[in-house]
Amino acid sequence: MKKIKTIIVDDEKHSVATLSWKLEKFCPDVEVVATFTKAPEALDYLQNNPPDLLFLDIEMPRLDGFELLEELGPGIKFEVVFTTAYDEFGIRAVKVNALDYILKPVQNQELKAAIEKFKNKTNNKTEVLFSNKNPSENKSNRIALATKESIEFVEAKNIIFCSSDSNYTLIFLTNNRKKIISRTLKDVEEWLRPYNFYRVHNSHLVNLNHIKEYIRADGGYLMLSNGKTLPVARNRKEDLLKIM
Repeated sequence: MKKIKTIIVDDEKHSVATLSWKLEKFCPDVEVVATFTKAPEALDYLQNNPPDLLFLDIEMPRLDGFELLEELGPGIKFEVVFTTAYDEFGIRAVKVNALDYILKPVQNQELKAAIEKFKNKTNNKTEVLFSNKNPSENKSNRIALATKESIEFVEAKNIIFCSSDSNYTLIFLTNNRKKIISRTLKDVEEWLRPYNFYRVHNSHLVNLNHIKEYIRADGGYLMLSNGKTLPVARNRKEDLLKIM
């Protein structure tokens, strides 16, 4: 099997060493071909030696992770996984179409999930999760749900809720149907939020139009239009009730 050519860019030497070791130990499909602690040097290398996968820190002197990608231009052919100690850059990471966003210290399971996501994506080059249009421009409100077998176009209103399953997401539709796609719930949330969806729990994203009832008992949970129930995280209750 062809190895996944990988480059690590992080201004902290111990972070580079730790990530290199974890990739070697837990991700046998990966070959780390180069590492850099200085972003300008990484930029020079990447311009002539594009990898398959880049693990990229964000907060770095002289040139941060986003600036490095901007310097490389729009024609980047490799996938990017951000590794950072800060969680406030998640939205920007989505906007630059990053494959994944992992918080330090990097956990083994999250690292392996990122590699699996890379393999799933490259094994299905034609995969398109959602329309490339801005949701406000998508007049039909149709969403493209891609699996290895097909790409199904569904109305956003027919998605009742979505649940996380590691680096996959389960999509629960009307008519008691279910789809599984190889994207994280975080990715799905970014696309469905404009269609009146809300993250009620770390593992669940719900279509507000399909909520029938909020039950206060047992810590608080929702009754949905398909008869399913979903827990509501304690820190999400107040916002949810305000929205409703």
